[in-house]
Amino acid sequence: MSNKPTRRLVIADDSPEMRWLVRGAVGHRFDEIIDVSDGRALLGALLRSADSTGSTGSEDAPTDVLVSDATMPGYDSLEVIDAWRERHPAGRAVVLTASPDDEIRRRAAELGATVLEKPFSVSALRRSVDALIRERRT
Repeated sequence: MSNKPTRRLVIADDSPEMRWLVRGAVGHRFDEIIDVSDGRALLGALLRSADSTGSTGSEDAPTDVLVSDATMPGYDSLEVIDAWRERHPAGRAVVLTASPDDEIRRRAAELGATVLEKPFSVSALRRSVDALIRERRT
């Protein structure tokens, strides 16, 4: 049995095709994948994840990465990320948006989230996710 931390990916997008694309591009880098389609489900999934790992961000805690559309039904992704980071400071996020205005960029930067503009290349998504995994290790 390994003491290696679990890597968990949460994918949140109201488009099933986008969730499929993200899973196919980076899913193999993770031990567990949670897939949700709206902001309410995202909040629930992230808070359950944070509760299951504790909020310490310790070395043996799972590496949680979120890839989320900025705009979904229910809650705003950046508000959800803010609530999640309060309970799970080690969590990292990539925010996908077709409209990367200054406000989204500012809020994402405050939360330590990476913004990736749609349309994006699969290699750009992979680089962004890999950078967040590396960041968590340091």
